[in-house]
Amino acid sequence: MTLYDVRDRLTPDQTGAAADLAFDEVYLAACYYLARSRHLPEEQREWNVNATRFLFDVVHAVRPELVPEDLRELHERDPQGVAPAYEIVHAVGVALFLGSVEEGHKEGITASTVCLLWARQEAEGTPSEPYITFNVGSAALAMAGVAGEPRKYRRVGLDHMRRALASLPDGDPARAGMLAGLRQALAEEPPAVHPDDSPEAEVSAYMRDGSRERLDRAVDTLRAAVDAPRTEEPHRSRRRAELGQVLRMRFELTGEIADLEASIAVLETVLGTAVENAALDDETLAATSSFLGLARLDRYQTFGQAADLEAAAEAVHHPAVARAAASAHHAQRLTNRAAVLTARFGRHHDLADITQAIDDLTFAVSATPPSQHDHPVMAIKLAVALLERGTHTEEPGDLRAAERLLRPLAGDPSDAGPHQLMARLELGHVLHARARLLGDVKDLADAVDQYEVTALAPAQDIRSRLHCAALWGMGAAELGALERSRTAFDLALSDLVPKLTGRALGRESQEARLRELPSLATVAAAVSIRAGEVQEALVRLEQGRGVLLAQALELRGRHDDLRVADSGLADRFERVCAELVASHRSPQQRRRSAGDFDSLVEEIRALTNFEHFQRPPAWEKLRDAAAQGPVVVINVSPQACFALLLTPSTDGPGTLEHLPLQVTADDIAARAETFRTAVAALVDRATPGPDRYLQDRAMKDTLRWLGVHIAGPVLDRLGLGRNPLPGEPLPRLWWCPTGVLSLLPLHAALLDQDGAYVQDRVVSSYVPTLGSLLHARSRPAPSPDRASLLTVAVDAAGQAYPRLAALDDELTAASHMPGRRQRLRDTEATPDAVLAALRTHTHAHLACHGVRDPGDPSHSRLLLSGGELTLRELATERLPNAEFAYLSACHSAAAGEELADEVISVASAFQLCGYRHVIGSLWTVQDAMGPLLARAVYRNLAAPDGPGPAYALHRAVAELRAHGDYDDPLFWASVIHSGP
Repeated sequence: MTLYDVRDRLTPDQTGAAADLAFDEVYLAACYYLARSRHLPEEQREWNVNATRFLFDVVHAVRPELVPEDLRELHERDPQGVAPAYEIVHAVGVALFLGSVEEGHKEGITASTVCLLWARQEAEGTPSEPYITFNVGSAALAMAGVAGEPRKYRRVGLDHMRRALASLPDGDPARAGMLAGLRQALAEEPPAVHPDDSPEAEVSAYMRDGSRERLDRAVDTLRAAVDAPRTEEPHRSRRRAELGQVLRMRFELTGEIADLEASIAVLETVLGTAVENAALDDETLAATSSFLGLARLDRYQTFGQAADLEAAAEAVHHPAVARAAASAHHAQRLTNRAAVLTARFGRHHDLADITQAIDDLTFAVSATPPSQHDHPVMAIKLAVALLERGTHTEEPGDLRAAERLLRPLAGDPSDAGPHQLMARLELGHVLHARARLLGDVKDLADAVDQYEVTALAPAQDIRSRLHCAALWGMGAAELGALERSRTAFDLALSDLVPKLTGRALGRESQEARLRELPSLATVAAAVSIRAGEVQEALVRLEQGRGVLLAQALELRGRHDDLRVADSGLADRFERVCAELVASHRSPQQRRRSAGDFDSLVEEIRALTNFEHFQRPPAWEKLRDAAAQGPVVVINVSPQACFALLLTPSTDGPGTLEHLPLQVTADDIAARAETFRTAVAALVDRATPGPDRYLQDRAMKDTLRWLGVHIAGPVLDRLGLGRNPLPGEPLPRLWWCPTGVLSLLPLHAALLDQDGAYVQDRVVSSYVPTLGSLLHARSRPAPSPDRASLLTVAVDAAGQAYPRLAALDDELTAASHMPGRRQRLRDTEATPDAVLAALRTHTHAHLACHGVRDPGDPSHSRLLLSGGELTLRELATERLPNAEFAYLSACHSAAAGEELADEVISVASAFQLCGYRHVIGSLWTVQDAMGPLLARAVYRNLAAPDGPGPAYALHRAVAELRAHGDYDDPLFWASVIHSGP
């Protein structure tokens, strides 16, 4: 008879009377385990000693004289009482199990498993339950090796191990050993096998090869399953949750925000179903909440809204996640929770968040089979969390631990799978952080190598490759390896940036992707200057600034030469361009049109003399921008601030000169903020007198600083710094500032103590890029007999904005323009009506309130009747006959601080639509000034042999300055001309 057979009579508490106790069996077993414990090696004794102690505790309680003297003394010194029967059977079972496994004894393994199962059942709800449950798991795994149905036993064994860890108290010292045991068991777990063409198979394959087509197929399959009439709950909700997750993954690959928003909507639908349908199980709820947390995290990282981060944290902490802690998918959910906690640490720097993230990920890595497709992701995220903590605490140990995790995952340079790319990217971050912390140049060089390999990998993850190319370029420049740096920036700006903002993406998605990047163009240009490549610096600025504007202008250009060469091809190209510009198209439609566009461009380039069709302008083309006067491109970068002076040449194309500026990017940013604050206070009538005096001085000091450090040196180098002779016409000059310098009025820079401004030396115009200037010049102006004017006047602000009292005077001011006219006043001027009218006129004058959104410049807008006209809506228009727009609206020419190098403003949006000339304001203009300036502009435009919009505005400003009320630059400097 075995001890198990008398399990109900092992202790006095079970029998109530000593006579009913299975004393002989207990005593013999105690002696047996005592003998074993004295003959086994030290490392194998523990559980035999435990069994001996527990059994002799029973003997001691009944007949203490039978207990060996050394044990009896131990009992007297440390009386623990009799352990519960389940603890005795547990100890005996583990001792039997360990001896049987070592010898491969099937009967012993089976008997020990039976003992452990009974002990677990009896221990339910006690503190011992997790430990016994884990040992049941170990026994079941051993059974898989000696009994039939090995997959069944492995599944049972792993399930028990996970349940044990899920129920273990926080901080329990046994956790590390249990995790080690689970990790060892999972190392032998074969890869999961999914049916071919199933969503699970497609996702697993995507994690290996990064192919977008796999995600597309998974989305299609899951959508079909969700929509199928035969799909019932809870299976429909499970499939819907999986659909939400795959849509989110596709967003991360492509940047298509529609996928992200669809993911959130789908997942929230499942959780809404759960509220209405209590039948949804914790496993489905836990999966859905965890997926929603990741989707909300992606949204936070895309738009930077704190509410999304808090929503993500709430989702990953859904109660169902804890209730399903024994799930085989719990490690994935902990990984998702850790991702949110890591992001929250990045915002709030609470060490508790990052420590919890590291604990979660340590568990996840140990509790996931190495063969599982997302195991590398967990290890990489653990390394990222260690990097975050190590950087914050300046602890090299965390950085070394992160490196140890990432090195094996990075693989060989030829490995181009998503995991290898991600591991090399993060390894570069770790090495770069350690280089900054410890000053080790070898770490920096190693980081640059990692970035280079990743940037050059033939992978579809353009975002990661571009990020690495940027870091490769900047790191190489820091090392002084300028040729490597130039190669990196060439890859980034010539190849990867256009792919990142591909035409298949909607405007909002394109902006979101660009927002993730540092200002590559200005850094690349600085590197080119260090290398003595001035022309290359200009090309880099064109490649990396106004990316979306350049792309949009490509779809709106004239193609007369193509029509002559092949009219059919020209028609097809015009058609696909119109499709790509059109609004309200689905991602699938845009992707199809983008594919058609690329195919047509290749076809057109095969024609004779069309090999450069739709390629970004090279130096040979950019130099033509100076054909009508000098163009000044001012680079603002932490690496270097300088001006590139493109001037016309008497013997041919323009020439280019580099002018270093004795300022820093920080200087310019500080001056821009000072100026913005000053102007905002000065235009506010509530600002008290003393404050108004101080802010006026700050504004004038900024204008004087601009003259001394930027505009003055530029004009002097160009030979334009002198006073003009009487009757001498002022020369034209085009300004193309970068970064926050675009928020300052270079034309109003104060040049000397006599009060001369740049406005007194040259006729200034502004251009977002040289490409936009060349595009505008390539389009002929409409003949005077075809000119027509749309005037729009709306006082639709309500209580939020001051009343526009001078609208009627402003409409009257535009009457100087000859030709056909249309007027939309107040309620007539709805957004739809204005857009429709813009399509039928060459000239437009809009007098209304403008709203600038610095954080999301494409949401800047004009306030019309019954609604708003945003820049994103304007970006979908294509107006081939547009010529001139006068935007009498506050901030209409002011770009946003976000995406500053995209120069996104209402004025640039009108240029994008097709207007060659645009007049707009950099800040709030006084209502009464508007009609005075507009009247003078239109009078000059309408004059015989009129000088054109730039000169018309310049002369109108001169008249305004002569007016005693508006001679201060606060008034006249706000209005600028953009165009040729």
